[in-house]
Amino acid sequence: MLALRLYKRLPSFDLDLSLDVPPGITALFGPSGAGKSMTLACIAGLARPDAGRIALNGFVFYDSVAGVNIPPQRRRIGYVMQDYLLFPHLTVGENVAFGLHRVPRRERNARVAVMLERVGLAGYEARRPQELSGGQQQRVALARALITEPKILLLDEPFSALDAPTRAALRRDLLDLQRAFRLPVIFITHDFGEAYLLAHQLAVLVEGKLLQCATPAEVVARPVNHQVAQLTGSRNFMRGRVLTSTEEGMSVHVGDLTLETPPAPWLRPGDTVTLAIRPERILLVRKDAPVLPRRNALQGVIVDELCDGFTCTLFLRSEAGSRLGTDAYDLEIVVPVYIYERLRIAEDRRWTVVLPQEAIQVV
Repeated sequence: MLALRLYKRLPSFDLDLSLDVPPGITALFGPSGAGKSMTLACIAGLARPDAGRIALNGFVFYDSVAGVNIPPQRRRIGYVMQDYLLFPHLTVGENVAFGLHRVPRRERNARVAVMLERVGLAGYEARRPQELSGGQQQRVALARALITEPKILLLDEPFSALDAPTRAALRRDLLDLQRAFRLPVIFITHDFGEAYLLAHQLAVLVEGKLLQCATPAEVVARPVNHQVAQLTGSRNFMRGRVLTSTEEGMSVHVGDLTLETPPAPWLRPGDTVTLAIRPERILLVRKDAPVLPRRNALQGVIVDELCDGFTCTLFLRSEAGSRLGTDAYDLEIVVPVYIYERLRIAEDRRWTVVLPQEAIQVV
């Protein structure tokens, strides 16, 4: 496990975080300029913190109190940067073998061949980086990082410049490699879907502060504040007042409606609260569905929409007497294109929608 206690003064903010990284993949997630890449640089020894302690399985990389600062080459860290940094004048085999200069040639060549086969590039030893696709270059960078048998792997947005099919393939490769090598991995990404797909642990970093660290599912279900909810995909936010609060749930008065929400033991009747819900969790009630009492239901009309070819984003304004706010629309709803077409939403703009109690986030 990597135990990270880090403080570094930066021009715009102070990077100040404590994080434990167990075996598995930890996604360091947050907006640009949050301090994510600087965190990796400090772990790797390429930047020096102002204070703190960094230790991996008991081996101390940096300790400001004890005066310890181990140089990068002694930290046994695999590091893949965003632009890969392959040497254009070296072959693929020479790039991968770069960290094995003290290993006898025969053993070095054998290890390179095994590693290239592991990343799906067997037979590519003699090629140059410029002869490879972006995905192949990424695999070379991963092979170079892993061949030295590191104790931890750091990845700084390694898939950001790749096309969607290549990204999908390399995500699977990363999961397979992590399982095979059983390394702790810290993976930086701006893509929340990617973080959710790959990470065992999600660490949300904003302006140098760790806002929340938990499993991706827990962060989505229980974001600690408005900022985390927004970063992880919630786009509907509602201010309300708690009417009742029990172990089973709460009743919250929002606009003209009363919504049933999950429990929040720290809140009492009369407290103000912000509720959030992700747009894909809101349900449209089919017109041929039985008429039943439904919790958290409201009627409205779709006043605008956006479609990217895969999903449609609907902007629904609820009817008078069921408004959630005073904006031009009350809810943003996302549905797959096939649902949009099957329900003929383009032709029928009036709908009843349901906000499932379990999908509401109390932030």
